[in-house]
Amino acid sequence: MEGRNKNSKSNFKMPRDTTESWLKFLNPESLKQNLIRASIYLTCWEMLKECLLDQPRGFYSNGFEDGKWTVDSNYKTKVLSLDNDPLIASALWFRDQKALSDEDIALLLVLRTHRNEIAHELPKFLGHADSNVRLEFLNGVYHLTEKADKWWIQNIEIPTSPEFENRELTEDELNGVKSSRMILMSLLIAVANGQEDQLRWLYEEMKKKFEGKANG
Repeated sequence: MEGRNKNSKSNFKMPRDTTESWLKFLNPESLKQNLIRASIYLTCWEMLKECLLDQPRGFYSNGFEDGKWTVDSNYKTKVLSLDNDPLIASALWFRDQKALSDEDIALLLVLRTHRNEIAHELPKFLGHADSNVRLEFLNGVYHLTEKADKWWIQNIEIPTSPEFENRELTEDELNGVKSSRMILMSLLIAVANGQEDQLRWLYEEMKKKFEGKANG
């Protein structure tokens, strides 16, 4: 191990931002909160990716082979041809269906940049005073997921479901549809914002239900 200059400590004055960064990292509550927020952002981003990628691919699927869905040529010509990046191509497909806007595509790029920063520079978000998970970007992830999933439910799932064959939904019912992905993401975002009451309530209710079945 290299020797340390005994006089270096007295000659060195820690910058203010460095002091704040150490305090941020060494504070257990701050460290835990930033780890939770980072993991929730990464998780929600993956859910958004799944939403945008899987639904157009599923729309053009034509069978199941070797454990995976196969897609017809229209998937390449009508989706993948829109951009070299499959994620952006899929988002553009949603835009062409009037589910997303050009502003949403621009937002998607910003959200992905932040995702990459968190994934590849996590220590910076844990221990740098000026680097934080952007909660407004997390809301942006939900915003895009909500728009794509709602369009999919309203225009694909409901019209093709036998359950709604002889029933016309009201505008309020259509506007109120939620995917399981949206519900899960909203719970995660609440936790990221420090609002754990709803999740705790759901946990206690679920636990009571399971305990009731076990005792019954």
